[in-house]
Amino acid sequence: MDNQQNQQRIKSLYKMLLEMATGNLAFRVELNGSGDELDQLAMMLNEVAEKMQEVISKYEFKNQPYDYSTNQNTTKQSDSELIQKVLDYILNHLEEPLPTTKELSKMFGTNEFTLKDSFRNNVKTSIYQFYNDERLKKAQFLIQKTAIPLKEIALMCGFNDYPNFYKAFKKRYNFPPSEVKREKENDNQ
Repeated sequence: MDNQQNQQRIKSLYKMLLEMATGNLAFRVELNGSGDELDQLAMMLNEVAEKMQEVISKYEFKNQPYDYSTNQNTTKQSDSELIQKVLDYILNHLEEPLPTTKELSKMFGTNEFTLKDSFRNNVKTSIYQFYNDERLKKAQFLIQKTAIPLKEIALMCGFNDYPNFYKAFKKRYNFPPSEVKREKENDNQ
């Protein structure tokens, strides 16, 4: 395997670590079957993400309201499975434009009303607001933890241009992204 392919594999491993750090446990790194140390590391990271998903879903399911008259959780398992799939999809595609709710409902085999209603009941926000909040959280994390230029972070987080990113970031956090970058640089000195 050449050096360029190994560098690409290392970038994929870094991306998975970043995704896990920002709460996206659905992202996986593909194994190439070589059995080398990068493949072994990818397998371990995939296993950690799967185990974390299992633990989180176990605790989230326990916290669902319980209807004692029917001996069942009041949130349908199919609804929570649907919402988890939608959440995973959104978190894995933050750098892409969000499909419409009509397109999402087709992708996940439900109708638009059910998708929007289930999402709001389970996540306590709209699909678009969740998508936007997650993009901004990822951006803030990247600004604080990396030396990537702000314009590149904006693109990595799905914003078409820097001015839109700047406005959304400032609206969400009450300060511009450049201030976070400056604070990080001052802390490193």
